[in-house]
Amino acid sequence: MNFLKKVVIAMDLSQEPLESLKSIRTLDFLKESEIHFVHVFNTYNYSFMFGDFPLIYPVEADRKAIEDGVLNLLKEKTKDILPSGFIGSTVMKCLFADDPKSRFCDYLKSELPSLVIVPARKKHGFFESSFAQYVGRHSEANLLILKREI
Repeated sequence: MNFLKKVVIAMDLSQEPLESLKSIRTLDFLKESEIHFVHVFNTYNYSFMFGDFPLIYPVEADRKAIEDGVLNLLKEKTKDILPSGFIGSTVMKCLFADDPKSRFCDYLKSELPSLVIVPARKKHGFFESSFAQYVGRHSEANLLILKREI
């Protein structure tokens, strides 16, 4: 029985979130799913520096190289994350946005996944502004939060 046809996993390419995502290996109900690994590359808009000519980093000419690098990293890092005996399919995505949380939620609205998996810290500080909290409030998808110690 495969009730989760499409699953989206938010990927932060730093080491700590990847450690918490390794617990996905034990989720046998994902074996036949279409799993989307999505990383949103944060862009910066420097419009205040150059007046009428805004500069957005990374510039369009560099985005293809960055996207290729991120996709290669995703392929390498996700080998240890997939459940053993995985027979489903994977989709790697690198998106660019100056507001990664919002862009990720826009991707969820377009793909309509059955489940979204987000790594998160176990405890936050004084201000609660986590990625997982934002996704929970601004998306209609079911959300699985994998907490890690920090």
